[in-house]
Amino acid sequence: MKGLLERLELLKSSDSITEKAYAISRKTIQKFVSENDADQYSMLIIHLAMALTRIERQQELIPPPMDIMLEVYQSPKMEEARGRVAWIDQLLNHSLPEEEKEFLYLHFVNALSA
Repeated sequence: MKGLLERLELLKSSDSITEKAYAISRKTIQKFVSENDADQYSMLIIHLAMALTRIERQQELIPPPMDIMLEVYQSPKMEEARGRVAWIDQLLNHSLPEEEKEFLYLHFVNALSA
């Protein structure tokens, strides 16, 4: 978990992510990531921080490939992934764009399945 926090700090200090993205990503780590499974969440946390930054900076959002998402939607972990993304929406006080939700579903399903 320490490594994830250090990566976030590095992204923030280099202005690669915004302060808000940093704060929400840290809260997500605290809520869902344990020391034992930090490696499985690495891609998710970095994607989350970068996605929130793209949204704040009004950059183009591109969805994941549909064939991959069809697999993700069939996962038994999908319901839990939806709940976790909904929790992030609550932190933001608004709903994430669908493109970014899909990437987060994908990353949460992967982390939960590892």
